[in-house]
Amino acid sequence: MQPIDRMRQYVGMEAPTVEYMVDSGSIKYFADSVMDPDPLYRDEQYAKATRHGGIIAPPTFFGSATGLQGMAAGDSRSMFALPIELPDGWIGIAAGDEYECFAPIRPGMLLTRREKFIEAHEKRGRTGQLIFHTVEKTFSAQDGTILLRRKIRCVAKPAYFPAVSDALLPEEETRVSGPGSLGELTVGPLSVRYLAMFATATAEFVDIHYDADYARSMGFTGPIVQGLFKTVIVGQMLKNFTGDGTTLRRLRVEHRGIDLAGSCLTATGRLTGKSQSSPAKEIECDVWVFNQEGRTTTRGKAWLESTDALPSDNAPHDVAHI
Repeated sequence: MQPIDRMRQYVGMEAPTVEYMVDSGSIKYFADSVMDPDPLYRDEQYAKATRHGGIIAPPTFFGSATGLQGMAAGDSRSMFALPIELPDGWIGIAAGDEYECFAPIRPGMLLTRREKFIEAHEKRGRTGQLIFHTVEKTFSAQDGTILLRRKIRCVAKPAYFPAVSDALLPEEETRVSGPGSLGELTVGPLSVRYLAMFATATAEFVDIHYDADYARSMGFTGPIVQGLFKTVIVGQMLKNFTGDGTTLRRLRVEHRGIDLAGSCLTATGRLTGKSQSSPAKEIECDVWVFNQEGRTTTRGKAWLESTDALPSDNAPHDVAHI
């Protein structure tokens, strides 16, 4: 069976539904793993005094690690509950994320997770055959209301020793200032400890992010930063800019380059204009992430709820260090 045929056999497959309870400790742990110090995610007294009336989760949070996938410790599956098997000698890495945020997630919520394999297609790249595939996950409240929808776009390819320059976007639009700037958020250095914390916070256990020997066996020079980690810090940067993570409606990014453990990453972007694509008017933004070498490795778009609370001036430059 050809590799693309093997992947296409999963299209339409759905994983068993999983229910799990969100707790405040999991929200704090998720925020800790991405170095977000916001007291809204960990201080109940502070959170009660806000308009939210209590702790809420970061906009890209999707649940507790314990019980999230309903799998036993040591299960060979990684990011998905679906039994996706890559061809022998192949490796899968995140190629992008797409979030739709409908309502905040709070401690005490009983969430239902549904997961479905929705598409697979083949492409020839500079490094050879590539198979792109997408899995959709929805997270619903007990009454069936969808709170969050996430599409994970992955690429499968034969393991190889990549030249760093093969995967990087041109060095352009690294920094932006003046009207329309979203400010900057820098996190790092991202030690393996933080990458391992993030893996447990999201229940996405992929060895190339924290096992140096395994990462080298797959053709990398060491553990690499999760693509989702970069998605999350974009969401954090947007939350800092607006002052309220619940204004994030949609976020879509492509991971076009690899960042190694130890990197310092900066999320930034610019306002590009109002979108008329939905009944509630949205403000569209270009967003991207660059590393300490000034190379952009993640790029995408975000849509924020258009409200009077959106600041008109530049957000402060926030820097988080371990």
